[in-house]
Amino acid sequence: LYLLHGLSDDHSLWTRRTSIERYAESRNLAVIMPNTYRGYYTDMARGYKYWTYIAEELPEKMKTMFNISTDREKTFAAGLSMGGYGALKLGLRKPDKFKAVAGFSSAADMNVRVAANEEHINVFGETLSEEDDLFRLAEKLDKKNAPKIYMWCGTEDFLLDSNRRFSDHVKKLGLDIVYSESAGGHSWEKWDEQIKKTLDWFETL
Repeated sequence: LYLLHGLSDDHSLWTRRTSIERYAESRNLAVIMPNTYRGYYTDMARGYKYWTYIAEELPEKMKTMFNISTDREKTFAAGLSMGGYGALKLGLRKPDKFKAVAGFSSAADMNVRVAANEEHINVFGETLSEEDDLFRLAEKLDKKNAPKIYMWCGTEDFLLDSNRRFSDHVKKLGLDIVYSESAGGHSWEKWDEQIKKTLDWFETL
């Protein structure tokens, strides 16, 4: 499982704020938590190549160093907020590598965010490319080879509208998605609940 952090976090927050270690141990699951700072898991317009890092370099390193399987049927991604965007992008751009992906409170619609934020322009450039646009990536995906998708968002979350738009878009395209909402905001209490539910869901696939 490639487990991705949010914008203001780093690789350590999942272990500090949730019970992911306990959940993973009981499932004999290797969890890889990379740090990409505020880079949106993207090859930045003005910065580092974080997409190349998580999509190409890191899996190869994990295979070499720890003999972790690269078998699609055993490989998953999940993340919160910015990390939800990253996990969904991994699944949509690398459908041959990931069996399923999950996003919690995901920054799903970056078209809206790039236009209004200088920091996002530093990451994505003046306009969002198709390879960084989850909506366009979903449209181009071959349904036969698509990973399964799990999404959740709290009804008080500031990203709720973009999660609804993206999940509706994916459903209309006929992709396999499980989408749910429940009371709550952008909070670790909810993300802890959701990562456990997601791991349970992964086991059913």
